[in-house]
Amino acid sequence: MAEQKVSYRYAKAILDTAKSEGQEERVYEDFRLVNLILKYVPELMSIAKKPLISSLRKKKLYNEIFSEKVSQLTLNFFLFLVDKNRDYLIPSIIKQYERLYFELKNILPVEIFLARDFDDELKNKLVKKLEETTGKKVIPRFIIDPKIIGGFKIKIEDWVFDTTLKNKLDSLYQELVSNIKVN
Repeated sequence: MAEQKVSYRYAKAILDTAKSEGQEERVYEDFRLVNLILKYVPELMSIAKKPLISSLRKKKLYNEIFSEKVSQLTLNFFLFLVDKNRDYLIPSIIKQYERLYFELKNILPVEIFLARDFDDELKNKLVKKLEETTGKKVIPRFIIDPKIIGGFKIKIEDWVFDTTLKNKLDSLYQELVSNIKVN
């Protein structure tokens, strides 16, 4: 929990700085790229967590990896984190930045689970309805899950709207089981 609070503060600080320089979208794109790099090169974060590796060496490494891939603002932010011995928080800061950025831009990421792939027209109608309902720009991520049998399930942060056939069958089963009298 403390890590999340610290990450939030750093994310808010970099967002405020980026906004003042008109670079909030560039930093968001930089962070997406860094997140992708960290996903495929997890050893990079293990280096960040090792106190025996000097700050100078870490800075050199970050410069070599990111100097031509991210903005100067983002790179300077990473180097600042190294100075503060907080570079191990980069993944958490990226997650917090994304949440703050989406809030700023009125964007809502949504996961939509389907039993089978819908055609584009139906997907667009569903997204449009979600945008009308939430008043936000919806960024959908469609996930095919044959286990849900039919219908769809929408997940927005911690909230779930489940119209799947599997959910209805499970509910019916629970109702039937609870009504059976044991003699």
